[in-house]
Amino acid sequence: MKRICTPGLLLGLALALPAMAQDAGHTGHDAHEAQDSHAGHDAHAAQDSHAGHDAHAGAIQYPAQRWSPDQPLSEGMQRVRAATAALSHGDHGHLDQAQVDNIAAELQSAVDAMFAQCKLEPEPDAALHPLLARVLGAATTLRENGFDADALATLEQVLADYPRLFDDPAWSESQSD
Repeated sequence: MKRICTPGLLLGLALALPAMAQDAGHTGHDAHEAQDSHAGHDAHAAQDSHAGHDAHAGAIQYPAQRWSPDQPLSEGMQRVRAATAALSHGDHGHLDQAQVDNIAAELQSAVDAMFAQCKLEPEPDAALHPLLARVLGAATTLRENGFDADALATLEQVLADYPRLFDDPAWSESQSD
């Protein structure tokens, strides 16, 4: 099995997050081609050619048969779900900045633990990267801006996408989304 934390993953996330922040309205391949002049895109393209376009645009390719997560992935995604549930209270103005900062730190910690401990085969590992990049982007937004409804929506979408990719018995047994 392959460790999820690879130099290529770290480079990909480092390049993907700023690009995602620069153009949150990015909707298609034509818009991506228009960004080709961005300095980070050349490194991104050199790393994975066209393979990264779908991940960059937010499109997820769901497998015909869902993958089995390892224990660290399952536990990490449970942490992301719990943090997202706590963040949902911000929709009603029930969170102060310290609470939002704690939620952002928990999201970051959950992803860091998954990077350090998850061991997946290459295909599910690659499918997981866009989800984790979106969690990291939401955590950054929360740290920088406080509660943000778009960050909450991003996290909720990650939680909806995860069970479409991974057949996680712990996910089914816990509260439904």
